[in-house]
Amino acid sequence: MRTDLLVVWMHEKGDQETVIELKIKYDSLDTTTQKGLKQTAKYMDKCGTSKGHLVIFDRDENKTWDDKIFHKTDTYNGYSINIWGM
Repeated sequence: MRTDLLVVWMHEKGDQETVIELKIKYDSLDTTTQKGLKQTAKYMDKCGTSKGHLVIFDRDENKTWDDKIFHKTDTYNGYSINIWGM
C-alpha cells in the first residue's frame, strides 16, 4: 500500500503535489475503479494533497483503443479524482 507516483512541482508560490495511482483492469471496470478511487484517496490523504489521478490500463487485446481510452472525474471521501482509461 504505497503511492505509485507522487509528482512534485516546485515553484515560488509553493510546491504542488499530485498523487498518481496506476491500476491494471483485472475485474470489471467498475470494480477496478472503486478499488483505485479508495487507494488514491488514501494516498492523497497520506501525502497531504488535494490533487489525484487514477490511471487504469485495460490490456484486453480484443478491445479497440476507442473503447479503452476515456477521462472522467469522480469524488471519493471528499476528494475529486481524475480517472484516465487506456
